[in-house]
Amino acid sequence: MDDAQINPFDDKRLSFVVLVNSRAQFALWPDFSADPKGWRRVFGPGPRLQCMQYVDDHWIDMRPRAEAGG
Repeated sequence: MDDAQINPFDDKRLSFVVLVNSRAQFALWPDFSADPKGWRRVFGPGPRLQCMQYVDDHWIDMRPRAEAGG
């Protein structure tokens, strides 16, 4: 597979951040990409492996938290 075919979410050479939303769900996100609406940065930027470790250490309950007011 050449470099043009590598998904940026899987590219270990890139810098990543960890995002979290209002339901306490985490996402690994390439640092170069704009953060999606409703998500905020909680860790990074850093190497993909380091960000994945942050998620493993901090996302204890995989169930989404209920939305406020709902």
